[in-house]
Amino acid sequence: MSTASFASFPPEVITLIASHLNQHDLAQCLRLSHKWFAFFTPLFWQDVHVDDRLHKNNGLGYLIRNRHRIRDLQLSDPQATHFLALGQQGEGQLRSLSASFQRETVSFLAVLDAPQPWTTEDYLSDQAGNLGNTRSLELILTRNWNLRSLTMDESCFRNKNGGDAFNMIMAVCPVARLERLEIRFGRNPNRRAQPEEEPTGPTSFVMADVIAALTDRRELGFLFGSFDALKELIISGGNRHIDYNRLGFFLRCGNLERVRLEDIDVIALGSLAVALGLCCPKLTHLDWRGPPAGQDRDIAILLAGNQSGWKEISLPPDFENFGPRSFVALMRSVPTTLEVLKIGDWGRTEEEDFLEILCSARNLRRLEGPTDGKFSGRTRNFTVWGYRAFRGYARDGDDKLYRTWTLGPSMEFLQMQITNIPRPDIVCYRNGRAINSPSGMPAGFDNNAGYDVQKWIYSQLRRMTGLQELVLGTVDLDPSVLSRRDLDGLALDSIALEEALKDVFPMFNYYTLEFSLKSGLELLAGLKKLKMLDVRLTAHRIGVAELEWMHVNWPRLKTIKGLESKREWTGDAEAGLAVKTAVDAWIAAHPDGIGSYYSGTK
Repeated sequence: MSTASFASFPPEVITLIASHLNQHDLAQCLRLSHKWFAFFTPLFWQDVHVDDRLHKNNGLGYLIRNRHRIRDLQLSDPQATHFLALGQQGEGQLRSLSASFQRETVSFLAVLDAPQPWTTEDYLSDQAGNLGNTRSLELILTRNWNLRSLTMDESCFRNKNGGDAFNMIMAVCPVARLERLEIRFGRNPNRRAQPEEEPTGPTSFVMADVIAALTDRRELGFLFGSFDALKELIISGGNRHIDYNRLGFFLRCGNLERVRLEDIDVIALGSLAVALGLCCPKLTHLDWRGPPAGQDRDIAILLAGNQSGWKEISLPPDFENFGPRSFVALMRSVPTTLEVLKIGDWGRTEEEDFLEILCSARNLRRLEGPTDGKFSGRTRNFTVWGYRAFRGYARDGDDKLYRTWTLGPSMEFLQMQITNIPRPDIVCYRNGRAINSPSGMPAGFDNNAGYDVQKWIYSQLRRMTGLQELVLGTVDLDPSVLSRRDLDGLALDSIALEEALKDVFPMFNYYTLEFSLKSGLELLAGLKKLKMLDVRLTAHRIGVAELEWMHVNWPRLKTIKGLESKREWTGDAEAGLAVKTAVDAWIAAHPDGIGSYYSGTK
């Protein structure tokens, strides 16, 4: 039987293989044979970075000859960009373009002794000496009307004399098919010092001025066309403010659905919030990656700047200024449209606010908090105080409906902390010190009432039949927190670290759900899709009996984070060690996963 050779593969299979190769690997393929050179040349030139390396070994010549093959283009070298701009003849073949020039260059056309065949009339004008990078980018943009993705920074928006060319560049951006636009404001990377005449944007946020600037430019959509296909906008580097005159392009973004903000200062935050609210009625996704900026009022303006309701909201960690106004603005979307909520720090949110979200977010699919390595002592988690929540539910009589969680089958990911549950089995801290009762308990309360509280919480969770990940544990600390306190060598789950931080913030959650059969775990039998349970640094009571139950009732459960526990908090070290030994043996016998789906798999 003959062995199939690489050359015998269909072209579409070879193309698929080549899509997983980097430029260096593709270059090696070009050198193998004439046949491979002919086949891989178009693939090699599909994705090109135009930098100063092209000045060597006739790289510019190869670039010009293969310009028609380029689909994804990254520009950083000004001179090579000039050549490419003049060499393009309106092919319109680019899919994506990214431009960031590390230096400005004098237009080489101004010093040529004789014009070449690729010279254009535009470059021979009297103004050629001041156009440079901006003019080159303008030519490339006007000749690539099929562009899908475009990324530009401040180096693209300044003429060589420092004049603002932002509106000119935006005017020539292709509008027909552009789906993604990334704009990086801030200091021009190719100018060492900012000239005094270069505008830096407003020094304070005045809503009326933003509205006036947008009103003055309302005809832009008619003059330059609307970005009808634009769905995603990324704005970063507004830490030097954003001139109001630059906000006019938002008037052309009526179909925008997603916006991502990075490194935005409070003044830019306010002006962007107003522009988005007035110009982008279809906006549904907000991804703010920080660092956090502004006070409660400023955050509220951004969250309120949505006309149809948010579907997804992601806010940065260390968001300590998230307060009452922000929460009110958030709640405009929670009961109706919100599907994904990611907040790294809930700031000054109150206990009742968390319950209000749980009792009104009917369409929520994901509720996420701080991620591993982003948790600090000041971070406020989404927290449910179990006993007080249960007492409020039991006390309301006919109004119990308003204390019932509305999260249902659509829920896929749930991250929160549950505390304030009476636990008669908690007799001490893990180091043996005497422990106090959970805060907020009335005098003479029955500790055994904790089982009623747990069963009530299980009854709220049981409706989330689509849940795949349940995170109730403590996420990993920010490493800088440990470094500042000289605690780098301590394990995150160690008793020593808990003791070192006991006066700063609690590392271990004692008064939380047991996840034991005695506490009502069987109420969660309907969570058939659950894949991961996180109970790190919590006083759970998951033993072999519970694992056997999960094996049958949670067939897709792959892992439990934080499963290992010596139960030091029971005061019986010998019994706790015996439980841990039995659990370790059970897990060793089920190496592929806890649920029955993984039985017998390798």
